[in-house]
Amino acid sequence: MTVLDRRRELRMLRLVGSTRRQVLRMLRWEALLIGGAGVTLGSAIALATLYPLTKAVTGAPPHVPPVLYASFAAAALALGLTATLLPAHWTLRRRTGGARAGLS
Repeated sequence: MTVLDRRRELRMLRLVGSTRRQVLRMLRWEALLIGGAGVTLGSAIALATLYPLTKAVTGAPPHVPPVLYASFAAAALALGLTATLLPAHWTLRRRTGGARAGLS
Protein backbone atom coordinates (compact mmCIF):
# COMPACT_ATOMS: atom_id res chain seq x y z
CA MET A 1 0.00 0.00 0.00
CA THR A 2 2.83 2.40 0.71
CA VAL A 3 4.27 1.95 -2.78
CA LEU A 4 0.90 2.57 -4.39
CA ASP A 5 0.48 5.68 -2.24
CA ARG A 6 3.93 6.89 -3.32
CA ARG A 7 3.51 6.45 -7.09
CA ARG A 8 3.88 10.16 -7.67
CA GLU A 9 7.09 10.28 -5.63
CA LEU A 10 8.55 7.29 -7.48
CA ARG A 11 7.71 8.81 -10.84
CA MET A 12 9.26 12.09 -9.74
CA LEU A 13 12.48 10.26 -8.87
CA ARG A 14 12.49 8.82 -12.38
CA LEU A 15 11.87 12.24 -13.92
CA VAL A 16 14.80 13.85 -12.10
CA GLY A 17 17.20 11.23 -13.39
CA SER A 18 17.10 8.17 -11.14
CA THR A 19 17.21 4.92 -13.01
CA ARG A 20 14.58 2.26 -12.49
CA ARG A 21 17.25 0.11 -10.87
CA GLN A 22 18.20 2.84 -8.37
CA VAL A 23 14.59 3.35 -7.33
CA LEU A 24 14.05 -0.39 -6.88
CA ARG A 25 17.26 -0.68 -4.86
CA MET A 26 16.09 2.16 -2.61
CA LEU A 27 12.76 0.43 -2.09
CA ARG A 28 14.46 -2.92 -1.44
CA TRP A 29 16.64 -1.43 1.30
CA GLU A 30 13.65 0.37 2.76
CA ALA A 31 11.64 -2.87 2.85
CA LEU A 32 14.52 -4.77 4.45
CA LEU A 33 14.98 -2.10 7.13
CA ILE A 34 11.28 -1.98 7.94
CA GLY A 35 11.02 -5.79 7.91
CA GLY A 36 14.12 -6.14 10.07
CA ALA A 37 12.83 -3.61 12.56
CA GLY A 38 9.49 -5.42 12.63
CA VAL A 39 11.11 -8.80 13.25
CA THR A 40 13.34 -7.36 15.96
CA LEU A 41 10.57 -5.46 17.73
CA GLY A 42 8.13 -8.36 17.41
CA SER A 43 10.69 -10.78 18.79
CA ALA A 44 11.45 -8.49 21.73
CA ILE A 45 7.76 -8.10 22.57
CA ALA A 46 7.13 -11.85 22.25
CA LEU A 47 10.11 -12.64 24.46
CA ALA A 48 9.07 -10.06 27.05
CA THR A 49 5.65 -11.69 27.38
CA LEU A 50 6.72 -15.31 26.84
CA TYR A 51 9.62 -15.37 29.31
CA PRO A 52 7.66 -14.63 32.51
CA LEU A 53 4.83 -16.97 31.48
CA THR A 54 7.04 -19.99 30.73
CA LYS A 55 9.20 -19.29 33.78
CA ALA A 56 6.09 -19.29 35.99
CA VAL A 57 4.52 -22.37 34.39
CA THR A 58 7.53 -24.62 33.77
CA GLY A 59 10.28 -23.04 35.84
CA ALA A 60 12.55 -22.90 32.78
CA PRO A 61 13.15 -20.15 30.25
CA PRO A 62 11.39 -20.48 26.88
CA HIS A 63 13.02 -22.55 24.18
CA VAL A 64 12.64 -21.46 20.58
CA PRO A 65 14.39 -23.67 18.04
CA PRO A 66 16.81 -21.49 16.04
CA VAL A 67 15.83 -23.02 12.68
CA LEU A 68 12.14 -22.38 13.34
CA TYR A 69 12.83 -18.79 14.42
CA ALA A 70 15.03 -18.18 11.38
CA SER A 71 12.36 -19.55 9.05
CA PHE A 72 9.71 -17.26 10.53
CA ALA A 73 12.03 -14.25 10.30
CA ALA A 74 12.95 -15.11 6.69
CA ALA A 75 9.28 -15.55 5.79
CA ALA A 76 8.43 -12.16 7.30
CA LEU A 77 11.25 -10.47 5.38
CA ALA A 78 10.32 -12.24 2.15
CA LEU A 79 6.69 -11.20 2.54
CA GLY A 80 7.73 -7.59 3.15
CA LEU A 81 10.01 -7.58 0.12
CA THR A 82 7.36 -9.13 -2.10
CA ALA A 83 4.67 -6.75 -0.93
CA THR A 84 6.96 -3.81 -1.67
CA LEU A 85 8.71 -4.81 -4.86
CA LEU A 86 5.82 -6.26 -6.85
CA PRO A 87 3.79 -3.01 -6.80
CA ALA A 88 7.01 -1.05 -7.38
CA HIS A 89 7.81 -3.04 -10.52
CA TRP A 90 4.26 -2.48 -11.71
CA THR A 91 4.36 1.25 -10.94
CA LEU A 92 7.75 1.85 -12.54
CA ARG A 93 6.79 -0.05 -15.69
CA ARG A 94 4.04 2.39 -16.51
CA ARG A 95 4.86 5.47 -18.50
CA THR A 96 4.77 8.91 -16.91
CA GLY A 97 2.06 11.40 -17.83
CA GLY A 98 4.31 13.30 -20.23
CA ALA A 99 5.25 10.14 -22.11
CA ARG A 100 1.59 9.13 -22.47
CA ALA A 101 0.71 12.53 -23.83
CA GLY A 102 3.44 12.28 -26.45
CA LEU A 103 5.66 14.92 -24.85
CA SER A 104 8.80 12.81 -24.52
